[in-house]
Amino acid sequence: MQSSQLQSRMATRLAASLMLMGLWLLFSWRAAAALDSQGLANSQDDLTASDSLGEEGFEDMLKDVSYEADFGLFDRGIVGRAPQSLVVLSSNEPKALNLQPGETTCYKVEKKVIFGDNAGNGPRNKTIYVSANTCRQPTYTGQSKGRTPSAPQLMLRVSNSNEAACSSSGKDGINFREGAVTLSYNATDDTYIGIIAPNVTSEFQGVYNFEVAASLDDFFHRYESRGGAELLWMDSDSTSALLVTRNLTEDADDVSRIMAQQPPYELFVSNSESTAIDGLRHSVCGLQNTAQIFASSAGSGAINSPYRTGLTLRGPGRLPKQQFLLVALNASSSYSGTLVKKANATNVQKRQEDERSGPGSILYQATDFQTVSGTNCKVVTDLEFCNEIQYAVPGNDQKFNNTALAKAYDDYAKSMYENFEKVMMQIQCEAGRTSLYSLARNCDDCRAAYKNWLCTVSIPRCENFGSSNPFALKRNAAQAFPNGTMLDEDERDKLEQDVVSQTSRNKFIDSEIQPGPYKEILPCEELCYEVVQSCPAAIKFECPQSGTPGFEASYHGRDRDGSTVVACNYPGEARTPMSAGQRIQPDAMLLVSGLGVAAAWALR
Repeated sequence: MQSSQLQSRMATRLAASLMLMGLWLLFSWRAAAALDSQGLANSQDDLTASDSLGEEGFEDMLKDVSYEADFGLFDRGIVGRAPQSLVVLSSNEPKALNLQPGETTCYKVEKKVIFGDNAGNGPRNKTIYVSANTCRQPTYTGQSKGRTPSAPQLMLRVSNSNEAACSSSGKDGINFREGAVTLSYNATDDTYIGIIAPNVTSEFQGVYNFEVAASLDDFFHRYESRGGAELLWMDSDSTSALLVTRNLTEDADDVSRIMAQQPPYELFVSNSESTAIDGLRHSVCGLQNTAQIFASSAGSGAINSPYRTGLTLRGPGRLPKQQFLLVALNASSSYSGTLVKKANATNVQKRQEDERSGPGSILYQATDFQTVSGTNCKVVTDLEFCNEIQYAVPGNDQKFNNTALAKAYDDYAKSMYENFEKVMMQIQCEAGRTSLYSLARNCDDCRAAYKNWLCTVSIPRCENFGSSNPFALKRNAAQAFPNGTMLDEDERDKLEQDVVSQTSRNKFIDSEIQPGPYKEILPCEELCYEVVQSCPAAIKFECPQSGTPGFEASYHGRDRDGSTVVACNYPGEARTPMSAGQRIQPDAMLLVSGLGVAAAWALR
């Protein structure tokens, strides 16, 4: 009986369950059928529309299709696209990043970094210095008839508003110039910095890479264009060039300290035909990635290094300078050299009293220089005796390399100076002040002036025979070039009656060096006048009178027209044009050109 009741209950429950399952299946089938019918209808409508729209219309429809999720209980601010993350900048700590064309990235300098302990106290403002350099840029891969174009420049925005600085929309901002930008901003709160990469055409491939920095002291990245070139082109030959900085200090008491330090500058050099540096000429990291030669003290002296650099006291005032000797250059080529003061270089006192050292690197105005085609003028420097010589001299690469050539000239000048010392032994150099030959000068002044003159006239400054310098004098026209060739017969015939052009200034050059035909940049006339002024009359040293044949064949006056043409040779005279106040001046200019008398101790 009990079993019958249990079976009855189970049968009732099973029937109810089957009825519910049937109802569920019924409604589910109807819903699915309705949805399928609606989807089929929509699909047919879409196919009909696409047939009439064509390819462009169909793609426009695809662009309009979007999916928008609805998560009910969740706020849309949480489930929407996450805002671009902000990179926090600290003072004087640059950050680097890759940036795709058309993208924007954003940085934040927090108010606690700007204002420190006063970040939460009332109204305040402080200048923040924002700077950036482009390190790499997209490369042009298209076809170009002229110079290969460079990618468009990045843009900088700075604001106390995240939206204003970091929005990808809008055109307001400061465009980089040659890969660099600087902006001083009056900060009153958190400061936002946006870097915007422009869209580029399909002919450009690659990304932008940049470095950005904020500083409370000064711009971390600086391009210094004031005051002309910091780097001077001294001279060059067919494969090498000599470049020297201006004085690192004007304070004689600071010389020893600076000479004991590492050289403060590095140098970037590129052939003017190279387009790799276009758009990056004001950027340190950009030049570091693209320049053909990067010269630093760390790599100087290495085997097969294309440069040597170091500190020197040569030149005006015997004050510290940094010298760069570049080798393995191409003949008849134009180059550009850009000097950079390293970010962590020890500060040195500069000429300009108002120049700020700053926390980062300083890039200076580029210096242009050229190599020549002829091979019988060679740059020499670092001579032991004639230590002020630093220019191209008559040479012969069949007999001497540049180092051996420098020694040959130096030994010759030193032997000539020994004769002068014998003459000076007859002068009472140690006499009392009232017995000296001059109250203004002494024997040391005489020796220095004579040595300066002797080295300049016995080691003449050389230019190619084909040089267009109107002030240079033709020399040694009757001799063959080191490769055995001669001047054209017509040229030789025209010069045959010009005695001065047939030989060099002194026989040592023709007999020992044998450079062949060249042009000489004559010594500046004040070199001779300085000897007359500094030395006793007893040595009978005299200068030729200006305007006479003896003067015209021996000396020349200064006559610079703002070009790289050198009118006369004075130790330290650079080819880089400088204003009159910046030119190398002799130690004594008290004598006027009317000093001259008939004869001179000019070497022949």
